[in-house]
Amino acid sequence: MKYLLNGYKQFIELNYNELFDKIFASDSIIKNNFCKIWSKIVQKIDLDMVIYENYQEIKNLVIYDILDGNRSTLTSETIDYCNVETTLYTLNLIHTLKSLGSRSCYIMIHTSYNRERGKKEFNQILKKIAVGTALIKKYAIQNNIRCFCIGMGKNYEQIHLLNDVMKSTENGDFHAYFLIDYNEKWIFSNGAQNVLDAMPDIDVHIRHTKFQVSGGWIPDLMSHSVFLYSQNGSVYSNWNLDEILTLLALSLLAKLIHRGEILSKTYVSEEEINQRYRLRELKLFNKVIKLQANPKKLIVIGSPQGVYQFYF
Repeated sequence: MKYLLNGYKQFIELNYNELFDKIFASDSIIKNNFCKIWSKIVQKIDLDMVIYENYQEIKNLVIYDILDGNRSTLTSETIDYCNVETTLYTLNLIHTLKSLGSRSCYIMIHTSYNRERGKKEFNQILKKIAVGTALIKKYAIQNNIRCFCIGMGKNYEQIHLLNDVMKSTENGDFHAYFLIDYNEKWIFSNGAQNVLDAMPDIDVHIRHTKFQVSGGWIPDLMSHSVFLYSQNGSVYSNWNLDEILTLLALSLLAKLIHRGEILSKTYVSEEEINQRYRLRELKLFNKVIKLQANPKKLIVIGSPQGVYQFYF
């Protein structure tokens, strides 16, 4: 999976097919590894609920990955390669989801609040978008991905590039929603509600490196969404295949353990209420699970009983 390049010039001169073949795993490897990882997770947890013994529910999983960590988590050997770290992480996530049979996902590229960091830093964001757009467009066309760019106004600096990507990929069957220059007030703009109505509900929203939910909230679509915290920057060179698959497997687990809970929980007996009280407020449930001997990553998810910390 690792394919560190010696410089950006060499990168853009690469044949796209050669690049994608080198950095993305085959469907068969992805499915096989995911099944093994999912089985391992199921064996490690101890829940008083039915956990699916297969991964078929991954096909109905809709995640929203709020990208972060590109300034502090870089592991690339060259400065030029840093310009495509976000793009390759994003494509790797989409590629893996599609290989597993999923049909859509959301990716936060940047919010309007990023402009407050100053012109110099914001121009770096625009540069990465310009560099990454060609890669996303080529990969999306080759792999039947439809790209939607949401949130930016008609005067956004890279609007022509983004419109070209959307136009060029409008026949794809996997839907990737990219939030760009996003602000929650976008929903009040003309036509925004029609766009929202056509988008799928989000099952799990992933936050990298910041243990909080701030910025990037999508009203209407996240009412039943589960929060997953990933203590790892969203950088391509920082994630191998099994780590990406573990991220997705734990996202699926987070969705399943909250099924029937968020905004829809009803207690059928006083004994159930007492049981919940004992678990959540007396036992102070907090379970630490190591999925490998020398873990490099941490993911935290909540449950109706308490907190799970997964190290892998």
